[in-house]
Amino acid sequence: MPIRIIKTLFVILIFITATGLSTYVTVHLLIRGEDTVVVPELTRKEVIYALELLSDLGLDTKIKGSVYSAEVPKNHILSQDPEPGSEIKKGRDVRLVISKGAPTVILPNLVGLPLPQARIFLQENDLQQGHLSRTYDAGRPSGTILAQYPLPGRQAFHGAAIDLLLSDGPPLRFMAMMDLNGFPLNQAIAHIEAHDLTTGTIRTIRNPSLPEGMVVGQTPGFGYPVSKSATVDLTVNQLHATAENSRHSDVALFRHRAPLGFLRQHVRVSLSSPSGTMELFNAYIAPGKEIWLMIPGETPATVLLHVDGQLVDTIQR
Repeated sequence: MPIRIIKTLFVILIFITATGLSTYVTVHLLIRGEDTVVVPELTRKEVIYALELLSDLGLDTKIKGSVYSAEVPKNHILSQDPEPGSEIKKGRDVRLVISKGAPTVILPNLVGLPLPQARIFLQENDLQQGHLSRTYDAGRPSGTILAQYPLPGRQAFHGAAIDLLLSDGPPLRFMAMMDLNGFPLNQAIAHIEAHDLTTGTIRTIRNPSLPEGMVVGQTPGFGYPVSKSATVDLTVNQLHATAENSRHSDVALFRHRAPLGFLRQHVRVSLSSPSGTMELFNAYIAPGKEIWLMIPGETPATVLLHVDGQLVDTIQR
């Protein structure tokens, strides 16, 4: 009797053990199936597609870096870790290396572009500006690319430097400086402006043997080559006062009235002294309007009055 009971208990124990083991294996497989996923094949896939796929599988993405590749297009997956087919738990990282595309780039044509736009093209193509040279060119505006090296259409490695030749606009035209000595100041300034030159500093000396207001010196001198907009300094004979033996009042009043009519005048008043030229007034005034300006009088100076772009008067202080 005891033996039969023992056998029965043994059979029951075996049955319970087998049932428990079977249940454990089944539950373990179910849980394991829910917590793990198979890593998909991502190489040569577009980055956005790969990120969305991994996110749908419950996996995290970690970008290890990006390198140039002649075989895999830009912004596509070059390699992955773990390998495709590996089983990993959800929430684990899949490490990706992204292709930056071919290690070389076709050089863009920069000729004819303004320099700022050319620099944008270089940056977009992962290129750098190399040596920048300049030359005059009558056919291209200043700041325009005339040539580049290496030439457009050739291949270059990313990060390569491209040398540029830049236009400085039409070449400067030089002319021989006219002789202004002996002219009254008004006429001398009119000659300067008629030749697209700029009146610079007007200095004064006192020489009783020469007429009042006569130009007795100039810089640049007669015959020197000068270009457009060059500055011309003048020395004028002034008999009534000198910087050394006469002192001007602190201020003087300058008055100008526009004639009656229908059109406004463009009036520009500037003061030229040994310390430089200073603009005192520059505006349009209505017909009949009068302007008054206070002119500093501590040092010798010349007031220049321009009306509608023409010099109409000079007043020496």
